[in-house]
Amino acid sequence: MRQGGAISSTIEMSDIPVEQLGYASVVAEFFLGLRGSGLMLSPLDTELVAEWERRGIPIAVVCRGLRRGLEERMLERPPGTPPPRALRACRHAVEDEWRAYRHGLVGESPESPGEDQAAGARIEAARLRLAEAEETSAGGRRDAYRAARRALLWARPATSGLAAAEAALAAADDALLAVWLASLAPSERRGLGPRLRLLAGPRPRTTRPAAYRDTLRLHLFEAARRAGLVPLRGSV
Repeated sequence: MRQGGAISSTIEMSDIPVEQLGYASVVAEFFLGLRGSGLMLSPLDTELVAEWERRGIPIAVVCRGLRRGLEERMLERPPGTPPPRALRACRHAVEDEWRAYRHGLVGESPESPGEDQAAGARIEAARLRLAEAEETSAGGRRDAYRAARRALLWARPATSGLAAAEAALAAADDALLAVWLASLAPSERRGLGPRLRLLAGPRPRTTRPAAYRDTLRLHLFEAARRAGLVPLRGSV
């Protein structure tokens, strides 16, 4: 399956507008579609998807791995057994697909570029996206994009390669969200926290607080997308 085909089939079965789909949304929609049930991923699964995004694993590779992993798990289970509920059950298949992709062994997929090259391309894409968004926006949205562009320019991560790019994008998104939240009416800001916690559900006892906070943050990103903003992580 080519990358474009995997993404297209994922978007087709989603009820979310295409322009609002980020990395985590596409992966969640694809996995839940394969299972045929469920409304959202667990906090631990969400944390795993965020890790895949940080590592730069293409969405198409993740989707291939999830499909293959789910099929293999179903073959191993007795007839009539429901599919695994946790996306983590397919993580080894995703890693296998990623290794194959990086070695150029999957169909016509090109070999993954070097880490520094991929990091540089991601930062450049982010700069262009923010500049264009700032130019075509107005009011609070324009202020948010301008703040993100400045944060991206000023970011000086201590690490290198993809880790540095991820840190710079995170700093830009922090600035974007901060200015956007400040532009909301007080009543909207007060109602946002409870709504995010409702979407995330209660924190399971086995889930680390940091992982649960990451889940809340992902829902905050989705709220920003629904409001018309485009955070960098998941879009570049």
